[in-house]
Amino acid sequence: MEFRALYPEELEAWLDHVTHVFTGGRQYFSNHWHNDPWRDPEGIRVAVDNGKIVSTVRVFIRKMFLHGEPVTVGGIGEVSTRPEYRRRGLASQLLKDSIEFMEDSGIVLSSLHGSQRIYSMEGWEKVPRYYARQSFAAQKQVEWEVRPVNFDDETEVQRIATLYDGYARKFNGTFVRDEMAYWTKWVRTESQNAWVAERDGNVEGYVSIVRREDQLNVEEFIAAETFFAQERDKQLFEGMLSNIIAQMDAESLEVVYPAPIADGFNAPVIDEHGSTMYRINQPDALSNPYDSIPDLLHNQPPPLAQGIKSHHVFWYTDGY
Repeated sequence: MEFRALYPEELEAWLDHVTHVFTGGRQYFSNHWHNDPWRDPEGIRVAVDNGKIVSTVRVFIRKMFLHGEPVTVGGIGEVSTRPEYRRRGLASQLLKDSIEFMEDSGIVLSSLHGSQRIYSMEGWEKVPRYYARQSFAAQKQVEWEVRPVNFDDETEVQRIATLYDGYARKFNGTFVRDEMAYWTKWVRTESQNAWVAERDGNVEGYVSIVRREDQLNVEEFIAAETFFAQERDKQLFEGMLSNIIAQMDAESLEVVYPAPIADGFNAPVIDEHGSTMYRINQPDALSNPYDSIPDLLHNQPPPLAQGIKSHHVFWYTDGY
């Protein structure tokens, strides 16, 4: 068994492998490769048996906001082993190989979505994510024009990107999006139902949603600094969602969104739903003291604190 990085000429064989193991379809994995401006074959670690890829782990090379500043992070995804090769420790060996790759590359943190023991054994620790639930009634209003995003308009995308940079850094765990190609390819593909709130030619808010029957899930939200200063953008958030519900010809919908945004923990229902696991690869690169990994992610230094329980947010649009 050979453990190494993927050779560039093996990409199609690797896509065959993940398509065989998972049920998401080949296009999903192809999009996550070709739409990723930071893709690197060295980040795809494979176990090869007689020339055949039988297990793999991919490190998505990213930066995320932590205490208001970007730090490098390796997202662990596409962890997959062919059924006939399972229970041989291949995934564990590839995780160790991925850790070595991240350490050699100077990647400060690593994150993944899951809770299996295989991850905790290698040093990843669970950090809960909290979601608010509340019903919003349909309401058409004229304060903003709320409409679908035009990803073909480069100026509009740049305005959204600028808003995003200021808003996302208020939280911990949100990914840095400092490449326009990420917006025009990855975000465009992953955000099939994205809207902006525009007034006097200025984009003041952005939201990406997924509707499931009588429920709207907020995949991400962005607000201009002006509205964040006013009730932490509660007015803008509620105005956008109520307007979108009206345009969907619904009377009301239950909205599920990351609890630290908008009205924070003042919503009538707050659930712990899922988690992100984190591993610290380069402890010396973290400037602020912390007692634990959850403490590091949930809290902000006093100048950035918003008076809420958790500052930990991960936008589903960035999912890997």
